[in-house]
Amino acid sequence: MTGTSLDGLDVVLTRIEGEALNMRAKFERMASRSFPDDLRQKLRSLASAEPHPAQDFVRAARALGQFHADLLADFLQDTPVDFIVTHGQTIFHDGDAHLSWQLFDPWPIVQQLHVPVCYDLRQANLIAGGPGAPITPLADWVIFRARAECVLNLGGIANVSVLAADPADVRGRDVGPCNLLIDGLCQRLFGKPFDRNGQCAAQGGVRTEAVNMVLARIEKVAAGQSLGREQFNDAWLDELVTALRNRFSPADALRSAIEAVATVIAGSLVGRSIVAGGGLHNPTLLAALHGQYAGQLVEIDELAIAPEGREAMGFAVLGALSQDSVPITSPQSARAGVWAYP
Repeated sequence: MTGTSLDGLDVVLTRIEGEALNMRAKFERMASRSFPDDLRQKLRSLASAEPHPAQDFVRAARALGQFHADLLADFLQDTPVDFIVTHGQTIFHDGDAHLSWQLFDPWPIVQQLHVPVCYDLRQANLIAGGPGAPITPLADWVIFRARAECVLNLGGIANVSVLAADPADVRGRDVGPCNLLIDGLCQRLFGKPFDRNGQCAAQGGVRTEAVNMVLARIEKVAAGQSLGREQFNDAWLDELVTALRNRFSPADALRSAIEAVATVIAGSLVGRSIVAGGGLHNPTLLAALHGQYAGQLVEIDELAIAPEGREAMGFAVLGALSQDSVPITSPQSARAGVWAYP
């Protein structure tokens, strides 16, 4: 799984037993690997809407596929698997127009590991008139239905899955920027790629005026169901940083932005909520969430699942559901995804 933050690749070995909606999924183990700088920069450039020749997209897709294959080969060693499900890197997404592009070349994996690969799972939903994101709510239902009422992912974009007794009633949506905003501010205010352990923000205080400023700018562009770098791009971040820097210290600005992120997220949670994603490594963000949400928050590692593993595990479930001809999204389309076979 690669996400909006463009920091690297997470892979999860998932054991799936049973069929269709009666299946059960168990987290076995995971590994992560950061992108090399040249691949990260190329993917970021391709996702920025800058013009590029066609060969740049083809070469990046192949390099990304080879990066997957190399990590999977090291990770799996001699462990047999039935199939691999990959997300690819989103370089364009417009849910309102029902268009999305997850750049990826699966063939290095097929050729190197000799197993089927399922990829590009969003298109069936998009062509049926759906927004294409978030795509994991049904997988969250399969994995967590007996454990919580809600699943929160603290990724580049925060998204929630609201679970229900009937899988047809499961709903999910993107909430707003999370690590995309926090990392972007940290880069611009402190010259660091991200706020390790929330230490920079912890030096600041919550300034109500700054919180309201960030909230207003988020709400202005976060009305849609599907969110990403298209809405919260470099220009948006640059304008926000300029406004904050003129009135607040860097630490106060970052701490207040985190409070705004927590406020937006808390308004979307219900009941007992499982929290996953890279944002779990930011204690300042977690403290803000606990302060904003009156319900129970359960960190996913308490369930013996690694914080960064939930999305990759979810995609394994989506692939298994697709194999069993279970529609994975609404609007529905069975047998979602493209399958490549050795």
